[in-house]
Amino acid sequence: MPAEIAYLDGAEIRRLMPPSVARQAIAGAYRAIACGDLEGPVRTAFGPEGGVSLLMPALSPASVGLKVLHQRPLNPSRGLPTLIGEVLLWDRRTGELKAVIDAAALTQVRTAALAGHATSLLAPPATRRVALLGAGGQAYDQAFALLEATAATELCIWNRTVERAEALAARLAPDLPQVEISLAGTPAEALRGAGAATLVTAAEEPLLHASDLPAEVHLNAMGAYRPDMAELAPDVIAGATAVYVDDVPGARQEAGDLIQAAAQDRYDMAALRDLRSAAGTRRGWTVFKSVGAALFDLAVAEELVLRRGREGGAAG
Repeated sequence: MPAEIAYLDGAEIRRLMPPSVARQAIAGAYRAIACGDLEGPVRTAFGPEGGVSLLMPALSPASVGLKVLHQRPLNPSRGLPTLIGEVLLWDRRTGELKAVIDAAALTQVRTAALAGHATSLLAPPATRRVALLGAGGQAYDQAFALLEATAATELCIWNRTVERAEALAARLAPDLPQVEISLAGTPAEALRGAGAATLVTAAEEPLLHASDLPAEVHLNAMGAYRPDMAELAPDVIAGATAVYVDDVPGARQEAGDLIQAAAQDRYDMAALRDLRSAAGTRRGWTVFKSVGAALFDLAVAEELVLRRGREGGAAG
């Protein structure tokens, strides 16, 4: 008899994986990578007109995973989300399909968890104010990840389109009654007094320069997903006391912030290292650059299926 296939939508993903649990899954993924138990190639991207499609396979001792994600900027005019796709999870031993998971929601939760993990390792311990640059589809989860990782009580939001920043603040407010939410007119204004900040934008030109930064701050650069894009200027990268990435092979090909700094001799790409090297806080500012990797999608997907199975067992 075929195994039961689990179908997980966005609501169930977020119910099963609150920020603290998702962050633990990311920490577990790095331990698995260190042991050689989690692996996968750099993602494949191909671009039909008006969008890009991503194929992202990964392998663990228990599972084979494949994320297929389509980015279609014109979809909102069609009544569809910009990001659409699925994550498929198979049993490695038998080849049986175990789960079909909403890829857009999983990506949002996983990306936020990566930023949260980096923030928990690198943000100044006295952080009480955090900043979020960008108010798109990933911003809601990123806000929760920042706040959970720091226990901050103030959140400042900037977005190029003010109306979207206002809409995000209105959406967050009922869920964050203990947090003071404000809006900034510029990226630099958003960073004033912040101990940690997440950038999740499609910026093609840097949003932050060294002169915009507080004396001590941790920055998560989670957007700018191509070599020709950047959220952080080369002088930010050059002046950082430490720079980390989520996935070294992927960053070599796609981390525009770092690639552009290297092109100006402001950063050495040979120095790339992931968060396994991060421990404790540092003076000055630190940078975490994420390009996305299927390794982390697989780790979060396995934890989702495990937690769903536990619920089913408890119910039975």
